[in-house]
Amino acid sequence: MLQFFRQHSQVLVMILLWAATTYFASPLLYLVLPASVLLLRSRDLWPDMLFGFIITLVWSDMTPDNFPFRVVKTAKFAYIIVLALIFFMETARMQPLSSIFKVFLPFFVLSFIPIVASGEPLISIQKTISYALLYIVVPNYVLYSFRRQGWVFFRHLVIFILVLLLSQLAMPYYTHHVWVYVSGRIRGYFGNPNGLAIFCYLNLMLFTALIKINKGLFSFMEKVFAYSVLVYFLISCGSRTSLTASFMFVLFYQFFSISPFIGFILFLAFGFGVELISANLAAVLTAVGLKDYFRVETIEAGSGRYFAWNFAWQKINEGGYFLLGGGFGNDEYIMRQNYPYLRSMGHHGGVHNSYLTMWFNTGIVGVLVFFRSYFLIFLKANKRAPFAFAIMFSSMFSVMYESWLTGSLNPFTIILLIIITVITEDEIVMWREKAEERRLEMEEGGAGAGDEAVEQVVPQLILPAR
Repeated sequence: MLQFFRQHSQVLVMILLWAATTYFASPLLYLVLPASVLLLRSRDLWPDMLFGFIITLVWSDMTPDNFPFRVVKTAKFAYIIVLALIFFMETARMQPLSSIFKVFLPFFVLSFIPIVASGEPLISIQKTISYALLYIVVPNYVLYSFRRQGWVFFRHLVIFILVLLLSQLAMPYYTHHVWVYVSGRIRGYFGNPNGLAIFCYLNLMLFTALIKINKGLFSFMEKVFAYSVLVYFLISCGSRTSLTASFMFVLFYQFFSISPFIGFILFLAFGFGVELISANLAAVLTAVGLKDYFRVETIEAGSGRYFAWNFAWQKINEGGYFLLGGGFGNDEYIMRQNYPYLRSMGHHGGVHNSYLTMWFNTGIVGVLVFFRSYFLIFLKANKRAPFAFAIMFSSMFSVMYESWLTGSLNPFTIILLIIITVITEDEIVMWREKAEERRLEMEEGGAGAGDEAVEQVVPQLILPAR
């Protein structure tokens, strides 16, 4: 832990500076953020650039009631632009590049076509480019940071996430209580409790993937502590969807590790069981005493989601968006135009479904092309990490109730991309085999290359068991 604070003290100080700038001189954030990234790059602090990006995206999701932090919602674009510029300037040193963007390339090419039908073409172009840049930048920054620091990078990434989450507990002491809690549910830095829950759910999968690939990354007590923090916030958020998605992952993780076939059969059985139980879910929760926690009254009302889904489906067909959509941001444009009507019907927010949101934006063609790439990426991952399908199926359940998968600069998609990078890039998921290959190459290379030389070539790759 002390090593983490010593090694990343510069970015931690910068984060405090960003917060102060946001509160007392918010317009300066447009200059401070990119300048900070360039400073970190000048000192070769690649992991810190990624950590800073994560906290910026988290702050951008903060409730609009916290007025000073509204600036982060637009200032984050400066951050991704600078990260992208650095990547394009440093492409040669980051070879070989991650293969993730290539898999999704057909979708990104296709996503530019519907912009011609967009009601806000400039915003649509901006969102499309930022979404593509995220898939280019994040996997390559993760991969390059791993090459430079080995597993220490992932260890510090997890610690950073935990520190971020725990720091939310101090919020009631320096800010308004209503900015931190909603009806007794914690939302912390996030716009709503569901956002914090999604973040915890995704990081639970990331942490599990990391310790599965490298069992010595954390000690037993460190694993217990990390899981305790993630589960605590998951429960405190009171999000039914994220709790169910987390349960699905934990359950399927065990079976997919044994056999993909058994895991798939279990997934089908689970889906059938959920459908069977959902009709009587309110009665079941009331009977077991969980009526208040799971907010049974919102289950019976559908939480407004079912109404939003029906409304979105109607607009997709009426607006001519069925085949190719209306470009990124089209869902927000249509829903915003009809917000008074939606609010009168008890719905607050967007579509709350990534599939329908993507359909709104890129049509059925875009949905099929995107999830073709999604399946391919996890199919590749499953060859090296048998639990990959557990991540895929649980995430596909999560995005059925929230639209986070279609958002570029939110604090959720970036974590999913880090997970995908971990389980698909051979340098990471097959690190033992790669380390052994490099060891043999050095030994065969002669010149008396021994263990000391190998340790210099593979720095901090194998962490000692604790």
